[in-house]
Amino acid sequence: MTGSLDADVTVRVHRAESTHIVFHARNGTPTLTMALAQQGVMDEARRQLDAGLLELKDVLPDLEVDDRDVPEVFDVLHRIGTGLGFLLFGLQGDVIQGLETFWNRALPYGRNPDLPPPLVECIGDKDTFLPLELLPLFQGYPNKPRNRAEFIVECRNLVGFSCMVKRSMLLSAPIPSGLCLEATPGGRLPLRFLQHDQLEGARKELGWFTSAAAHRVEVDGPYPYGDTAAATLAEQIFDPRRSLAGELRNIPDQILHFACHCYATLNSPLDNAIELSGGGQELRVKLRAIGEDLYGLRSRPGQDSCEMPLVVMNACGAARMHATSALSFPYLFLMNGNRGFIGSEIEVPDALAAEFSKALYERFLLRRLPLGRSVFEARSSLLHTYGNPLGIAYAAYVDPQLHVCPELTEEVHVSTN
Repeated sequence: MTGSLDADVTVRVHRAESTHIVFHARNGTPTLTMALAQQGVMDEARRQLDAGLLELKDVLPDLEVDDRDVPEVFDVLHRIGTGLGFLLFGLQGDVIQGLETFWNRALPYGRNPDLPPPLVECIGDKDTFLPLELLPLFQGYPNKPRNRAEFIVECRNLVGFSCMVKRSMLLSAPIPSGLCLEATPGGRLPLRFLQHDQLEGARKELGWFTSAAAHRVEVDGPYPYGDTAAATLAEQIFDPRRSLAGELRNIPDQILHFACHCYATLNSPLDNAIELSGGGQELRVKLRAIGEDLYGLRSRPGQDSCEMPLVVMNACGAARMHATSALSFPYLFLMNGNRGFIGSEIEVPDALAAEFSKALYERFLLRRLPLGRSVFEARSSLLHTYGNPLGIAYAAYVDPQLHVCPELTEEVHVSTN
């Protein structure tokens, strides 16, 4: 893996006097440009996305979806996609059919589970991101599934279950270009673990890192715990070279993993908050305060820069995170220069968050697959193993070719897709 992949389809949102979405295919399918149905529709689409994902979470009986649950789960999932399509593109038959024609010509094998998933790149600013993963762009009127096997097939009409999706946020800050995470000489990847220890899922994640994955992960943390709470959250984010014990390490954190509560409001993104706890310490910090603290830390003279870690934010439990404001979390970390961000549009159930984390890191850390393929397969794993489609709520703002640098003697299973 020597560089970024070229996207098979690029979806770019342009804002001028009106908002247009441009669909461009690498295989030569004619470019499709579509005007949004009306001004301000992106905000309404994210509100509908939030309501739809919340309803989907509520109708899921548990982690496991049985055949008897499939009709209701499918109905909610399908209505999220068609509802978004209606808001964004209107009701003109030729427009809808033209959109489906483009996707099926641009990605003729896109829904084939036996082939590597194609790559779709979605480009926009934080106020115009298209909820691409949930859109049924291959076929808007699918068959109604009667069981889990049929449900899995129909889910491939959604972009997030048929394609790797890279979200590229337009920023004023430079985006790191390095595609290789550095392991220690023993082959273990430095990972800082930030927790809410009242969440069973967070405890499961930490337990997995320190047992099944201990030969591949060097965990620093958890934070907060005891004396570690003396360091602020911004300090944990700011300097990946300094361990919780205060030591400077040769290899800084490569992953900053949150297993915590997140709170996202509808109207004030800077008032969104991250809540951590551990060892009797509780910490709830607004994004505004984190940004202000990071600004102050960066203004200190003599601060050497280094490559910032990938951020994985597993927002789970009972916290309320609105999809309308969830973009503020990746925006903060990408502005901070982090290599990328993976997180959910809403908070997800505790058990599912732990399972997604395990599925993701089994592929990325243990099997050494590239990150884009790992995210895609983690979503698919939840769908195939449990019949649960909520993994589609996770979005990736990161180069899909990001990977762990192999050791010279290591036999690595990698993919070119």
